[in-house]
Amino acid sequence: MRETLELIKKALVKVGTELSKRGIDFMLIGSAVLPLLYGVNWNVHDIDIFIINKSTVTEPELFEEIAKDNDWDVGMDMNGMMYYEVLVDAQVVRVDLMENLLDIYIPEAMISKSLRIKVNGLEIRSIRLEDLLVLKAREASEEGDEFLSRIAEMLADPESKLNIDRKYLREAINYYPDDKDAIERRLEKSGIYLE
Repeated sequence: MRETLELIKKALVKVGTELSKRGIDFMLIGSAVLPLLYGVNWNVHDIDIFIINKSTVTEPELFEEIAKDNDWDVGMDMNGMMYYEVLVDAQVVRVDLMENLLDIYIPEAMISKSLRIKVNGLEIRSIRLEDLLVLKAREASEEGDEFLSRIAEMLADPESKLNIDRKYLREAINYYPDDKDAIERRLEKSGIYLE
């Protein structure tokens, strides 16, 4: 767990530093927030970062140049989202560059309420756990449901130090008025109750 966490931190700082140098605003949005912000032992496969003020679609050269300058491999997933493969301590860490495209939509309110954390000296913005729960419920996938169920188990476990702000969770659900009912149903079905 500690080794994985160190790998995540190093990869995040490498990519974050390069993006910041070029005036690219971003925030952490995937399951990597669990070990980084909440100290949860979680198996993180890749790092999801959300690009706020630029676009890999309209400015691919900018992002490809960053990869080239740092000797990172760059690829596209099946949805056309760009990712980097960064070498850290002889291991490859995948960093997905996401933006408001296709079924991914991060509203302005979620960005403005993001938390700021220091990772190895670099300040990084990150979504809150409540936001992540809403995103996973909205995603409506098997993987998302599994994620929600695991978090629900942790929230129910008195030994776990994990907890959520239900008032903020309700607020975050309201960022998606069209999906509100479906999000609430998925959360409650997985055992995350709003009351």
